[in-house]
Amino acid sequence: MRIEQTNGQAGGGLEAAVAELEAAPSFPAAYAARVRAAVRRLDPLPATLDVPGALALVTQEARIDVDAPLRTRRWGAKAAKTVVKRLTAWYLKYLGDQVSDLGQAMVHLGEALAERVDGVKEEVDDLRDRVARLEAEARERGDHS
Repeated sequence: MRIEQTNGQAGGGLEAAVAELEAAPSFPAAYAARVRAAVRRLDPLPATLDVPGALALVTQEARIDVDAPLRTRRWGAKAAKTVVKRLTAWYLKYLGDQVSDLGQAMVHLGEALAERVDGVKEEVDDLRDRVARLEAEARERGDHS
């Protein structure tokens, strides 16, 4: 199967080739669906990024994990990691707590700004209604004069 490319971009042939491969009876559709679902779960960004979604993302990502993994197949590397971890744990915890606190403060700031923006939107809508009403009243007065 040949997929043509022009100027570094895949042409319409790529979609057709993918569709052809997926339609084949030998294509592992169930496995591909599981892999695609797992990849979607790894994506930190929601499908649509609105203000509540962005704040939820910051809340989720604001907590810093300072407990570094020690997994390795080599014994010497594990011992070195353990020593470094014990020597730096207090500092990493202190730093991680500060960064986590900053993240939480950013969430609170975002919530306050979102509330403020919602309030401004309501005020703008009210002003639009008032202007429309006043324009209608002015037209009525103009018609009767």
